[in-house]
Amino acid sequence: SLSPSMAGLACIVLVALPSILSLILGLLGIFLFPSVYKNIVYSLLVLSQNDYDGSLGFAAQMWAKPPMLNQMKFYFFNITNADEMIYEGAKGRVIEIGPYTYMESEEKKYMEWSDDGDRAFYENYKRWIYRDDLSCASCSHDDIITMPNAPEVGVSQGLFDPLFHVSPTATTIIGWAMLALGENAINSPQMGAVLFDGYDDALLSAAHSNIVTLLSNIFNGGVNIIPIPVPDMHTMAYFMGYNNTRDENYWIHTGKKDITRLGEVITWANETLLPEEWYTTVQARMINGSDTGSFGKVDLTPDDTLPMFHSYLCRSFTAVYEGKNEVQGIPSLSFNVLPDEWDTTLDKNKGFRYRNVEKQNYYPDWPQCPKWNSSLCVAKPEDPIDCNTDICNNCCQKGKVGDTYALPPGFYPMVCYPGRREKSPFAVIWSTPHFVYSPPTVADSVVGLHPSVDLHQPMVFGHEPMSGLITQVAYRAQINIPFFVNEYVPQNLHLPTSLVPIFYESSETVMTDYAYSLYRLGFVFAPTFILWFSIALLVLSLLLAVLVFVLGKIRARAMREK
Repeated sequence: SLSPSMAGLACIVLVALPSILSLILGLLGIFLFPSVYKNIVYSLLVLSQNDYDGSLGFAAQMWAKPPMLNQMKFYFFNITNADEMIYEGAKGRVIEIGPYTYMESEEKKYMEWSDDGDRAFYENYKRWIYRDDLSCASCSHDDIITMPNAPEVGVSQGLFDPLFHVSPTATTIIGWAMLALGENAINSPQMGAVLFDGYDDALLSAAHSNIVTLLSNIFNGGVNIIPIPVPDMHTMAYFMGYNNTRDENYWIHTGKKDITRLGEVITWANETLLPEEWYTTVQARMINGSDTGSFGKVDLTPDDTLPMFHSYLCRSFTAVYEGKNEVQGIPSLSFNVLPDEWDTTLDKNKGFRYRNVEKQNYYPDWPQCPKWNSSLCVAKPEDPIDCNTDICNNCCQKGKVGDTYALPPGFYPMVCYPGRREKSPFAVIWSTPHFVYSPPTVADSVVGLHPSVDLHQPMVFGHEPMSGLITQVAYRAQINIPFFVNEYVPQNLHLPTSLVPIFYESSETVMTDYAYSLYRLGFVFAPTFILWFSIALLVLSLLLAVLVFVLGKIRARAMREK
């Protein structure tokens, strides 16, 4: 048997060892575990495919069929004074109606991986289903909407485009032909037909008719006799043929070699830049960031910016930090797209400027240049003054640039058929809803608009900071038609000069309960549990150390008394 002295020493050792072990584990949990855990998370985020059987890794499964609930809400601007606009040039009056809600789902198909696993190819198929129960109480899929007629206005604008070389004689013939066909700048189709289903339009029907084909064969060698490009659409809809189809294909980074490039688009439609005919600068043509902002940066901080490519808006944007919030119990960082991204008066956005071939001054009250005085201009003709950017320069003409006019901030042209590498068949201009990022004079040009940043901010993305994964999204954009007087088109002789809104889309995306539960487990519960467990180990280590100290004192006293 052990002596009392040795027994006391053994007791101290038995208490000291757990104390030391608890101290080591606690310190490791606090100082080493976070970086180890991040590396584990990063490895799980890589988009991977099993080389043996082609099965997808966990992250790739979630990415291929996102666990999200996306309500796409469409709000239309119903024109209430169509006759006054057409015949008297009256300012447009609109009433916002909606939402008309579609549930959107996505699935990536035909996925391929590069040999090194660092790049992935896919095509993103989308489906929209109209939901009466999520739409407004008085809304119906078959509602009649009075709105600008895109084909008619598009042809009216195209007559002035120097790219098409339309002669005065041809211009007059086309103008009267549109009148004979019954076309007008405003029409009243059904809501569902406007978006996806399509409706018969006299202009499109005539352009694709047998008689036009016959005349083209006889008089123009088979080339269409209509000098303006005819869209490959036999019926009119803004998203004609989109349901159950895809936009262009993608190659993206999987994050295998560099997790910070996870989701970054390499090519879209087999190209690294958008087409030259879309935008005039390389900066505007750049394809930046991830597909529709679907991936954020790992280890995200407020100092980061998030570039993103939106194929449906035909361009890239950059979002900046807005603030912190919590989504379903998950800490999130919110990033939004600021007004300067929509401001084509800025030099960085000059490639997005509207050409304004119709040479109309849509907003005579803009810009306000109280100190402008042309007599004070001292520049020489060769001086590099950009009057699109330096609008109030004394050597510029307050918005007039050359023989046309600049648009205020908040606009850029729809250059592509949304999501497709095809030139837009419409004379349509993108903006933020209710012109919220434009000067007040823009919203004042149409009665019935009420811009609100809270309701109409165009793009807000929530991200879990460790992984950069999406927690929620608010995505909004509006399309508008340019109205102007065209002396060659009889029915357009008295139109107001104005950009008239048609509708805006407001997508509200959240994740499924299953996805949120995984987020909470991986990014809230596990790190929090390890942190508090580590703290508990340190406290236990301290208590055991105190006990060791007390036992040591007791043993020392016993030794002295002996």
